[in-house]
Amino acid sequence: MIVANMNIHEVYANLMSEMQKLNWKRDALSRKAINELKKTTEFPAYVMYDYKIPASNNQYIIYYYCEHPYGPVVSSFLFVMFDGNKRYVIKWIDKPVPEVHILTSHFVQRYKERFLKQPELTANEVAVRYFSRNSVMKPMNIDERINKHIKKYGEFAGEGFLVQDGFCFKLSDEETVEGEQQPVRVSVFTTFMPRDEMSESQREALFDACIKSLTQL
Repeated sequence: MIVANMNIHEVYANLMSEMQKLNWKRDALSRKAINELKKTTEFPAYVMYDYKIPASNNQYIIYYYCEHPYGPVVSSFLFVMFDGNKRYVIKWIDKPVPEVHILTSHFVQRYKERFLKQPELTANEVAVRYFSRNSVMKPMNIDERINKHIKKYGEFAGEGFLVQDGFCFKLSDEETVEGEQQPVRVSVFTTFMPRDEMSESQREALFDACIKSLTQL
């Protein structure tokens, strides 16, 4: 069972050991999910299933997403981890560079309040919508103008992700997983802000960061 005090090596080993079961379950549910998606009249459309692996007691969300009526159905899965009363949603991203993205409860709540604005959604539904809608992510270095708490969180608070729906504030680190040739980037998403709710100075700083990142290509 994956627990909060595991290091990235142990989390990786647990996730990889269950990947075959997850892929099998996802394939087994796909026809049912596609049939449900065909019945819907509102898009983007989502279908999700809770799945617990009895041997480990690990809890997953298997989801299917369709952007528009004639679009492809995208499917994936998320891992749900509890640390006391704290709840995290974890997604492993293999390509092009291995990454672990961790959504905190605070991030999920802020994304729901500030962007989705649908208070009736569950935390799992919010996480599925976030990952489905924001698969393209542009990492960038940020400063105190964008994150006023950057000094509080230290060296790993100096980055963020620009996504379709807004901006993700995060903490990040790199750890090497045994057997892997490249380090794994671990990103903990702390809060979310739509660009239209950012201050004028934040938007200007964000624009400067985008220009700087382009000139460094």
